[in-house]
Amino acid sequence: MTKAVLGRRAFLAVSALGLTSTLAGCIGLGATAPVTYDLTPGAPQRVTRRSNRIVVVREPSTIATYDSERIVVRQPGGILSYLKDSQWSDRLPLLVQARMLQAFRDAGVTNVGKPTDPVALDVILSTDIRSFELDTTPDVPVVRVGLNIQLVDDRSRSVMASQDFAAQLPSPSLEQPTVVAALNSALDSVLREVVAWTAARA
Repeated sequence: MTKAVLGRRAFLAVSALGLTSTLAGCIGLGATAPVTYDLTPGAPQRVTRRSNRIVVVREPSTIATYDSERIVVRQPGGILSYLKDSQWSDRLPLLVQARMLQAFRDAGVTNVGKPTDPVALDVILSTDIRSFELDTTPDVPVVRVGLNIQLVDDRSRSVMASQDFAAQLPSPSLEQPTVVAALNSALDSVLREVVAWTAARA
């Protein structure tokens, strides 16, 4: 066997070893798997509908920071990071959409669905997630949930109503279950307002 062949085999072996090491570093072999959390609904509330029009709840839009499975943490200096070793059970916009639909149905609003449902929609409920995070910049850390809601008439494509909804709650500790529980409570508070506001206008 020639020295050239041996040299090439040695080069390929070293290259393969280097690639394996790189992939191991990327996927975190041996690292602890993140704990997965869900957004859970609060206690049901009943509302009275203004009409029987069908409301379709779109998947919320948001900036890339919130459009993931990671739990966002705001730190001093405007730094955005993520809660260590934790994640949502799905992308945040999809979870918020699912919980919003459930909040409407728990409130007795049956004429509501997703864009993929076989319904003849009348009103589009469009959501923009403005904030959904743990903020550690105050002396006492807080969670913030902020949504902008627009109701759009599907026939005229005109905005019927638009409103900002927000909730801020203290987070007694920075432990994962405490932060997630606070975010759940803040979202529940916001969704109660969204459901009542929508029922009075759509």
